[in-house]
Amino acid sequence: MPKRSKKSKSKRLTLKQKYKVIKKVREHHKKKRKELRKSGKKPKEPKDPGIPSQWPFKEELLKELAWKRQQILIQEKQKKEERKRVREEKATMEAETGDLQQLAALSASASSKQSDFEARKRAKLTDEGTTQGDADNSRRAFYSVFKRVVEASDVVIQVLDARDPAGCRCPDVERYVRSLDPSKRVMLLLNKMGKFHCACCHEQSNYCLQLGLQEP
Repeated sequence: MPKRSKKSKSKRLTLKQKYKVIKKVREHHKKKRKELRKSGKKPKEPKDPGIPSQWPFKEELLKELAWKRQQILIQEKQKKEERKRVREEKATMEAETGDLQQLAALSASASSKQSDFEARKRAKLTDEGTTQGDADNSRRAFYSVFKRVVEASDVVIQVLDARDPAGCRCPDVERYVRSLDPSKRVMLLLNKMGKFHCACCHEQSNYCLQLGLQEP
């Protein structure tokens, strides 16, 4: 077994020490990045040293770099204009879509109002038809009751307004009564005679007697 030299020390590290150093360096960098984030400062970028003055073909290289920068600026400007055009087209499409939606909403509102109007119109016509039908039914019911009352009566009295006896008289009723039974009597009764003087009352009475004597 060779002997170890006591004059010089080896700089070789064990793996444990090596990984320990790597870990400490990693933790140190992590700590520095965290401090930079908290402070709000950006890490300094390495400065471009530029082209050495003794570099061969330096002028041609500078011209090429300038041309590349110009091309980059042109491309960025084109991209900016393209984004602006896309935004304008999108805004125009949204405006047209909004107008179309507004027109569709107005059309739907008009259609709903028209349908409501037609429904109300149909309901009104139905109500009028029902009212007319009810009126016809009422007339038929009244006629049937009137017919039964006249058939069961011996005397039929017509109440006339003394101001207009002829206008209140109903010859159709008298004809119907006499057609059922000629022996049935029809009497004319004057109402509101108190609104006339005595002479007028006598004249109205005579006139009504003449009406009663006449055949309807």
